[in-house]
Amino acid sequence: MQNKIILLIDMDAYFASVEQLCNPCLKGKAVAVCGDGRTVITTASYEARKYGVKTGMTVYQAKKMCPGIIIVKGDLNKYIDTSLSIHKILLDFTEKVEVFSIDECFLDITDSYLLFGSALDVGKKIKQRIKSEIGLNCSIGIGPTKTVAKLAAKMSKPDGLLEIKKEDVEKFLKNLPLEKLQGVGIGEKTAEKLKMLGIKTAGELGNASEMLLKAHFGINGHILKRIGQGLYDSPVKSYLANEIIKSVGHSHTLPEDTDDIKVIKSYLLMLCEKVAKRMRKYRVAGKTITLILRYSNFKTFMKRCTLKYYTSESYEIFKNAFEIFEKNFGLKNKIRMLGVSVSNLITDDGFQYLLDTFQKKKKFTEVKDKINDRYGEWTLKPASLIIAEKFGIVKKCAMIGARQIKKCEEKI
Repeated sequence: MQNKIILLIDMDAYFASVEQLCNPCLKGKAVAVCGDGRTVITTASYEARKYGVKTGMTVYQAKKMCPGIIIVKGDLNKYIDTSLSIHKILLDFTEKVEVFSIDECFLDITDSYLLFGSALDVGKKIKQRIKSEIGLNCSIGIGPTKTVAKLAAKMSKPDGLLEIKKEDVEKFLKNLPLEKLQGVGIGEKTAEKLKMLGIKTAGELGNASEMLLKAHFGINGHILKRIGQGLYDSPVKSYLANEIIKSVGHSHTLPEDTDDIKVIKSYLLMLCEKVAKRMRKYRVAGKTITLILRYSNFKTFMKRCTLKYYTSESYEIFKNAFEIFEKNFGLKNKIRMLGVSVSNLITDDGFQYLLDTFQKKKKFTEVKDKINDRYGEWTLKPASLIIAEKFGIVKKCAMIGARQIKKCEEKI
């Protein structure tokens, strides 16, 4: 069986590097990117990192460590567009390109690397093209598995290229501190628990008794051991697999034609809630919102708008869908049917939540989804949906107790 050759392309200080690229005045300077709130550092340039500025640090702390640091408001749309340009370059080397995050991609070049020379030659060509065509630096790790490739990329930062061949994996992992495995399959709490068991290096994890690991970590014990051995693997997905879903939509014919704006708004919100939940299930976000409307005379109209950002939040979808309604339609006749869809989709790996602006929304949405999955679709819903409920579409669900709601709110 042919050994796999996996690459991980990891962009260096991505958000900050894009900002420096777009604004030459920032080149070579200490830069930190934040969200709208400008309270938490999302990423910092290498010039700022020299002073100890790190992701997750407050702006106050960053300025204290680096008084001359320049704070820049993050622009997700800019970072996503740049990522898509990077993806086009990677697809020239193989169709097996898996987007791991906004600034990381796995490539499986097992079947294609000979077309370009060696695995290292592929890495060099990718680095050269990203630098010459886009203007950014990246670090590339090469290994027989995703885990090893990711470790190699981390250890080659910044602007590096490191290959770890299958026959060298055991030696590479033998004395590697357990902390280095965080972010490649092992979390902080798991690492702490392993240390309590006397396991401090990747080599020790690989040599640990599987029975011992399963006793403390359940079925994950087997996975942990294989991570320590550098053997844990999962296939690199084809980039085209992420293109299957083109749009997510939902429509409904009202129980009776109506020109009651409160009912229409309530129904529209209900549709947006359904669309948003399906988007979160499919792990996609989109920025083109389409509203379909059919009047009582059966004339059907459709209008769309494209946002400057990607979203999977129901209220954002609703707000823009209703704006389309107000600008283009109105109550010329009674309305018979409403439909909402979101297209222009990308895989949602949570990158937008790196900006602190979106973190609270994400936490609330996660709790709301969990409650509705457990107790029924509309257990927890916006108060305005009660109008649509009374009009005859939203099934009434038993409300969970105030105590349970309070517990959920405390988690947000």
